[in-house]
This record gives sequence, C-alpha cells and structure tokens, in this order.
Amino acid sequence: MHEIRIFYCVNFPEIIQNLNRQGFLLVIGVLILFANGSFAQSKKQDAYRSYKRKSASDEVTVLIKDASALKEANPAVALDKVQEALALSVAEGNTNSEAKCYVLLGEINEQIMAWTLAQENYLKAYDLLSTKKAVSDDLLKSVRGLGHSFLQLKLYDKALAYFEEGIRLANGQQKAEIQLAKSEVYYQQGQFVEAQNTLKEIYIDRKRDGFIETLVQNQQAKIDVMLNKSQPGPTIFSNSLERLKSGSNIAPEADHSLQQTKEEMATTYRSRQQYDDEIKLRKSSIEYNQQTDNLSEVTKDKVEIGKTLEAKGETQEAIREMEEAAKLAESINNPKEKVNALLSLAELYEKNGKDAQALRTYKKYSQSVSESQVQYETQRALRDSIIGKQSNIERLSSDVSLGKQEESLQEATVYRQQLVIFGLLVIIVIIGIAAYFMYRNSLAKQQANQLLALKSLRSQMNPHFIFNALNSVNHFNAQQDERTANKFLSDFSLLMRLVLENSEQDFITLNKEQELLSLYLKLEHYRFRDKFEYEFTVDPTIATEAIELPPMLIQPYIENAVWHGLRYKEGAGHLVVSINQTQNEVEVKIADNGIGRKKSLELKTLNQRKHQSTGLKNINERLKIINQVYRSNYRVIIEDLPEGGGTTVRIYLPLSNSAAA
Repeated sequence: MHEIRIFYCVNFPEIIQNLNRQGFLLVIGVLILFANGSFAQSKKQDAYRSYKRKSASDEVTVLIKDASALKEANPAVALDKVQEALALSVAEGNTNSEAKCYVLLGEINEQIMAWTLAQENYLKAYDLLSTKKAVSDDLLKSVRGLGHSFLQLKLYDKALAYFEEGIRLANGQQKAEIQLAKSEVYYQQGQFVEAQNTLKEIYIDRKRDGFIETLVQNQQAKIDVMLNKSQPGPTIFSNSLERLKSGSNIAPEADHSLQQTKEEMATTYRSRQQYDDEIKLRKSSIEYNQQTDNLSEVTKDKVEIGKTLEAKGETQEAIREMEEAAKLAESINNPKEKVNALLSLAELYEKNGKDAQALRTYKKYSQSVSESQVQYETQRALRDSIIGKQSNIERLSSDVSLGKQEESLQEATVYRQQLVIFGLLVIIVIIGIAAYFMYRNSLAKQQANQLLALKSLRSQMNPHFIFNALNSVNHFNAQQDERTANKFLSDFSLLMRLVLENSEQDFITLNKEQELLSLYLKLEHYRFRDKFEYEFTVDPTIATEAIELPPMLIQPYIENAVWHGLRYKEGAGHLVVSINQTQNEVEVKIADNGIGRKKSLELKTLNQRKHQSTGLKNINERLKIINQVYRSNYRVIIEDLPEGGGTTVRIYLPLSNSAAA
C-alpha cells in the first residue's frame, strides 16, 4: 500500500488577520514616528537657530586660532573651542572653517595616537575641500594627515595613494616633506630601493631647507643600513648629529626623526650582532642628547648599551652602564624609563649572582611600577576624555546640520508626511483586498487538495479490505472447504457491491454503514467461528437515516479486534459492537476480550512490527482532513483493558454534521 502524506496550506485567515493588525500598527507607528520626529526636529532646529544667531566669521577665526595654539599644551580646552567653532561654521554654512575644525581634530587625534579617529576627521576635511578648485593649506594638511594615519594603521596602499596626491598638489618644503613620508612607506614595506629612489626625487634648497635636509639624511642613513652599506649610513647619521648640535633651535620633528633613525639602525645592528657599531651609534646619540638635555633618551641608550655589552660577554662593563642608567633614571621624572632601567639592572644582578643588589633593585622597580601605572592611568583618562569630547562634538555638529536642513525643508516635510500617511492607508486597503481574494483562492485550492487527498485515502481502503477478504477465501480453499468458500465468496460479492457503492461518496448514512458492518461481521465469523462470538446492537431510538459518517470508518477497528486480538486468544473470545446515542453525538463502541495490543505486538514477527495497519493509519489521516474541511468533530479513543483483558475502541460521530449540508 502507498502511504499518503497531506501537506496543509498556510492558514490564510490568520494571515489576513495579521496583515490587518500589522497595517493598523504600521499607521499608528508612522504617526508616532512623525510625532517624535517633529519633536526631535524642533530640538535640532533650536540648536541650529542658537548657533545661527551667534555665528560670525571673525568669532570662528578666533576660536580656531586659540584651539590651534592650545592643541598640544591643553588638548581638552582646545576641543571645547573646536566644538564651538565647528557648530558656528555648520550654522553659517562656512565649509572652509568647518574643514579647518576637522583638520584640528585630526591633529589632536594624532597627538594621542588615536589613528582611526584621526583618519575619520582628516577624511571629513578632505571631502569638504577636495571639490574646490583652489589648493588650500588645509587641503594639503588633510591629505598628509590621511597618509600618515593610514601609514600608522599599516594600510600602505592607501597611505601611498594620499601621499602621491599630496606630491601632485604641493610645492617647495611641503612637497619635500610628503615625498619623505612616501619614502617611509616604502621603507616600512621593506622596499628599500624604492625608498631610496624616492629620496633622490626630493629637491632641497640648502639655503632655506636645512631642516628638510636633516630629515632626508636620517632617512638615507636608515636605508643604507638596511641595504648593508658599510659606511654611508653611520656617516650620514653623524652629519645629522653635528648639524643639529650646531643649530640654535632644534625643530621637534627633526629631533624625533633623529631618535627614530637611531633606534632603527641600532636594532638592525643588534640583529646582525654588529655590537660595536650599535654601541658607537648609541654613544654618539648620548653625546647629542646630553647637549639637548634629553635625559630620558640618554637613560634609554645606556640601558641598551648595557644589554649589548652583556651580549658581548663584557658583564662588568654592562653592569656599570646599567647602574649609571638606573641612577640617571631615578633623577628624572619619567616613570617608564625608570621602570625599564631598574628592571634591566635587577635582572643583570640576578644573572650574575648578586642577589642582595638584585633584591634591592627589584624593590625599587616595584615602587616605580606603581608610579608608572599612575602615570599610565592619568594619560589613559585624558585620552578617554578627549575621545569622549569628540563624540559630543560630532553629535552637536550633526544636530546643527540636521537642524539647518529641517529649517529649510519644514513645509516640504509636512507635505511628505501627509502623502506618506495617505499612501500607507491606500496600501493597507489594497493589501486587505488582495489578501481577501488570495484567501478565497487559496481556500478553494486547499479544499480541492484536501478532497483529492481524502479520495486517495478512501481508494486505499478498498484494496486493503479486498486483500484481507481474499485471504479468507484462500484460507477456505487451502482447507479444501469448497462449500464454505463458495458461500463466503457469495456473501463477499454482496459486501463488495456495498463497499464499491459507498466508495465514491464522502459520507454515507449510518443505516448503510450498519448494513455493511453486519455483513462484514458475518464473513469474519465464517473464518474464525471457533475463535469468537459477536454481538452487534444498535439503539432503536437512533435515526440511522439522518446520521452521516465517512464510509469504512468503523470496519477497520472491527477488523483489528478480530485479526490482532481475538485470533490469538486461547479459547473462544467475544466481540461486542454497539451503537448508542448520547446528548450531542453517537458513540460506536467496539469491545473485545482478546489478548490486547501489547501481547499482540509481542507475538508479531519483526516484519509485522515494522508494518503499521494501513486501515487505521488511513482513518486517522481521513478524520484529520474531514474535521478540517467540514469543521466537524469526529473522534476515536482506544483503551487497553487492564491485565491484557482486551481492547475497547470508542468512535464518536457528531449529530450535527456540516458535511451533510
């Protein structure tokens, strides 16, 4: 037998209900949204109007100038001034001043090494200025800032792109500085030949660009070391030192470049175990930094010289350098270098068996760590405060910008709101109408599919019943009981005529079902007359012609009772089929005193256990579809009697059957 699986359609009444509910909520939501939006707009408009009243170009210029002067010494105060200047610039519509504010924000971000924020602010300035024909100083600053930010973020391709754009736009010293930065990108990528070729492109006016020449020399020294040139790098670096020592005013950029170059060259020397070259380089740096009173850098160089001497095996000289570094570190206000010097010295003492000195130094180191932590927390708090202020700046500038837009588009916004609400109402009506017709169409398809499935299930009942009946005929023939087989076949033909007549109908009367059941019980008793006796009673008060039920609904349960319950019982069994009327329904009771379902399952073969009764399974599927399509309430309850005393099946037929209508 083929198993029929029914896939039910979606519940369209629920969909329509949801659509209507969602449509109503959508309208209410839009109304609330517009109401809230109007309130938010008024707040933004208030911010815009406030700054619009105060806006004046001279005031913005003063604020930007003050912020620029304070950006290094007091970045928090500088940010307050930038916030005011930015809001005024947006309210006034002055994109040049707005771009200057973003450039200042980028420079402050660079100072605290917040490179992602710096890139975002430089990009805002670039977007405001890049569309203008004139090349301004602020545009060049934004391009350089973007290049440096992407360089620090290790996004080398983007850094190169902005530096190349800056080279096209800039002239003189600005162009040379950007070319130098481009060389640094190649250097960090390990493309040292490209870095050197970029340096060769830089034009230096020696009368005016001594600062640039120093930076170029430092870059060349680093590249020479990486290209394994023996003398040019250290010689060029020494020239830079002499140039800076002889100058009366050392630019911070030149000093920073010098220290960076020295560290990169020294690191390379140490990695190659060129210890003498590294020591010579650091001693030259110490001499220069002592002259410029940069004692923190002197401390760092002495610590590194000590580590290099230790690597060479010159332990005593290493200890002496470390002790001088630690003593110097304790005299300056730089907890970070103090921690580094004391830890390096303590570890060196410990390696060389000087436990007492190591213990004392570790104690000093522990105290210095606390000082360093306090300094770190202070710096981090300042950094977090600056970043937090920038969030407020972005929010304020956004509010002012939005307020400006809302002020000019207020009437158009009201019109659009009305149009949207009207459109939504029209859409909801269309959705409702479409959903209704979709529901009707789907309901028709659903019922057609379910009725087709019901017909398929009914059609399966007939072959199943015929198969079992013919088995009985075969049984009588096998026993050479031709007379009984002929009588059984005659009654079976009559039963088959009734079954086939009923099979084309969804419902038959209880009277026809009663006639079919009587004949079926008679046939089953032919075969198993020594296994059971039966009673079939119908309440005479029931109007059997008025009550309808699906055909072949009751027969499979009687068949199940005989074949699986009574057939295996030792001795004669008893089967009772009774039809009685309750208040709201008709109860069909099928009770047998057979071996029960549990015992029957134990007696089945493995193949029989895997096989589920097709008749019973089809009935469950049929009732499920019938109850849904005709909104009826046919029910079946199966009870196992205690101690394997048999099985009782109750089938409930509703009195008011919409199917009949």
